[in-house]
Amino acid sequence: MSEDEKLNPVEETAFPFLQHAVQLDQARAAWAVLDKALGKNAEMWLKLTDDALAAHGKLPLETIEFIHKTSAFVAKVAAAVRTEMDDNLLDTLIKLNLNMSEMILARDAQAA
Repeated sequence: MSEDEKLNPVEETAFPFLQHAVQLDQARAAWAVLDKALGKNAEMWLKLTDDALAAHGKLPLETIEFIHKTSAFVAKVAAAVRTEMDDNLLDTLIKLNLNMSEMILARDAQAA
């Protein structure tokens, strides 16, 4: 993507999940980088929870609960990986981020 190309609003929403998945994957070998990436990833999911709660009434309750539970799971996994590196848990976070990015983009495609 060139500097002149802009993401549409849906792509802007989905992109951080993709970006954090890539950062987590690339940070595997460098503990300090991984620790920072885990923190930023957890912050992103917590912000999503805050945004979902703020959109109360605009989102189905099931969606808000899913986001809240997933954010709590992401925070717990980040804490576990910080304590002891676990490639399987890290892969789970990466897949979760990729899946969320795809879901956001798919939702927009269905609405179009």
